[in-house]
Amino acid sequence: MATIRLALAQMNAVVGGLTQNLETLSRFRAQASASGADLLVTPELSLMGYPPEDLLLKEGFIESSAFALAELALERNMAPMLVGAALVEGDYDTQLAPPSDGRDLTGVEPGSSRLRIANALVALGDGEVVAVATKRLLPNYDVFDERRYFQPGVGAHTVVQINGVSVGLLICEDVWMDRGPAAELAAQGATMLVVANASPYARGRREEREAMLRVRARETNCPIAYVNLVGGQDELVFDGQSVVVDASGDVIARASAFSEELLVCDLDVREGTVGVKLTANYPRDERRVRAATVNHVSEPLDEVEEIYEALVMGTRDYLRKNGFRSAILGLSGGVDSSLVATIAVDAVGARAVRGLALPSRYSSDHSLDDARDLANRLDIELSVIAIEPAHAALIEMLSDVLEGAPRGVTDENLQSRVRGLLWMAVSNATGAIVLTTGNKSELATGYYTIYGDSAGGFAVIKDVPKTLVYQLCRYRNELARRLGDPEPIAASVLEKAPSAELRLDQRDDQSLPPYDELDPLLELYVEDDATAEEMIALGHSSDLVLRITRLVDHSEYKRRQLPPGVRISKKAFGRDRRMPITNSFRPDVS
Repeated sequence: MATIRLALAQMNAVVGGLTQNLETLSRFRAQASASGADLLVTPELSLMGYPPEDLLLKEGFIESSAFALAELALERNMAPMLVGAALVEGDYDTQLAPPSDGRDLTGVEPGSSRLRIANALVALGDGEVVAVATKRLLPNYDVFDERRYFQPGVGAHTVVQINGVSVGLLICEDVWMDRGPAAELAAQGATMLVVANASPYARGRREEREAMLRVRARETNCPIAYVNLVGGQDELVFDGQSVVVDASGDVIARASAFSEELLVCDLDVREGTVGVKLTANYPRDERRVRAATVNHVSEPLDEVEEIYEALVMGTRDYLRKNGFRSAILGLSGGVDSSLVATIAVDAVGARAVRGLALPSRYSSDHSLDDARDLANRLDIELSVIAIEPAHAALIEMLSDVLEGAPRGVTDENLQSRVRGLLWMAVSNATGAIVLTTGNKSELATGYYTIYGDSAGGFAVIKDVPKTLVYQLCRYRNELARRLGDPEPIAASVLEKAPSAELRLDQRDDQSLPPYDELDPLLELYVEDDATAEEMIALGHSSDLVLRITRLVDHSEYKRRQLPPGVRISKKAFGRDRRMPITNSFRPDVS
């Protein structure tokens, strides 16, 4: 047996931020060196962030990343490392040097001007590139679209030898296939596997990953080190939770959820004789090496706590990475805006969050009181602007055109659009981003006003069903009690019937089924892709199923115009649910 010390850099990369990512990679490499690591492993595409999407179609971006990779490769007297990068397909050895004037970077796809690039994991030794592994299996489902950009790799130089251990190199999807690339590396003589990942968060994802790794470790008889990205990127949140399992599949080290971390792990591994040698011959301070924390196993979070942390990280990184220093949102005194405000404060701090209460003629006194109470509990600024003057003026302006004052849904939506106008005006004047407060149940059924309460820059709870909204509020109050802090969300907010308050005595259940009936149907139809017939066969009322599926289908055009929001389910509205807007398919239910 041979002993190897691995360091897994669970890093928060910035898509396109080559300079920032270089700094982060160098910082983690220095920490890994101080801990005496034999190898530092970084996430998938760690140099450029994930997913870079159509940046990969720009030759200038690929060229700039090649310069950045060459700069990282020149570092000396540091721990060897694996860094995720996109490389032009072909002669990797010549392309890993920085492009010089007059040298053609491509690799061009036949009959096209597009670069043929591979998703790669590059092994860097002491001032040089030692080996390159390329991703073989390219996911093209859910939020993944890698076949649009990458060529599948052929696995050249996919085993490196370090400290007498033959380490097989894999990238994300490559480890998921039974008897796939992982088994091939073991058959070649790899005695240990490392996997660089950019695996987005969804409910239950950690359990799925670790169950798969147990199977793969037993299949290959190899320990597996799985390093994952952390941080928010547009709709996606990466949860980290990097993990190391032994050859039996048992967890021997696990990083925390939703935080940057260097996870150091010592493993006793079968000796191997295959692979390109990657020598860890940098100077080490033995006292610091012995003092390093190794094989720490972080406890997993409970599901609701995990979701809450995902929402906080997704909101924080969206604002931070896009240059927003503050946020505003409408405070109605309802449960949704209360949750969004609390998440925002946890994400960016109370001083950076401002509430706007915009009561109409139909707003109840208790709603305004609840909005003020929430602002006091969160210690955020609250501005109150009565919208009645604008509402009345617009009614008068429209009366001639409509041959009478607007009524019904038209008048309800008019109030919501006045609010949207005011939020955006304050955003323009202050530079603060508007956080919308609609939940997944409302967005699924179209129970919101386009250009009204949907107006804004980021939809924090876009993927959170209404029943889960209540669970998250109760969790956050419970957390406050454990910490000895005031509960942020008052009991009155959680107890009153949900209402948009756009007409007298309005309640949500006058337009929608009770949320505890609605949300399971939406999960079946939206996330599980069940048909109406299948839902009815499960025992659900045919009238209710047809009503709900019709609402979902007819609201697609509205959802396409919504801002991005944090994805916490396995199928959110956005990049991984791509239904046609013009869609005449109707269930054949007799």
